Amino acid sequence: MAALTYNPLLKKIYKVCIVILTLYIFLLSIKLLGHSFKLFGKGFAETLIQMTSNPFAGLLIGIVATSLIQSSSTTTSIVVGLVAGGALNLESAVPIIMGANIGTTITNTLVSFGHITNRIEFKRAFS
Repeated sequence: MAALTYNPLLKKIYKVCIVILTLYIFLLSIKLLGHSFKLFGKGFAETLIQMTSNPFAGLLIGIVATSLIQSSSTTTSIVVGLVAGGALNLESAVPIIMGANIGTTITNTLVSFGHITNRIEFKRAFS
């Protein structure tokens, strides 16, 4: 590593290799995510779509999904993809997206509860 600090060419090559490696890992993780969705199977997908016909269940699915992956953008993107592919209708997608927006607040609420013993910290953490 000491040789990298003295040779600017090696430092640039090192950075390019890190970028390529990071991109490879990102693409590999997307491929693994696709394979993991295939493991759920058709039965699971049909059950999930049937559950979303109830708006309250769709809202809870959105909240739980966003809480687990901690990203409402990811949940929303998945739902938009399902609607575009025709696997989910728009009326069922709206409560899921609303649930995703609600689920975003769960992480910061849990963190703020960690500061509940000190009133000033709790007020600052909750806002």
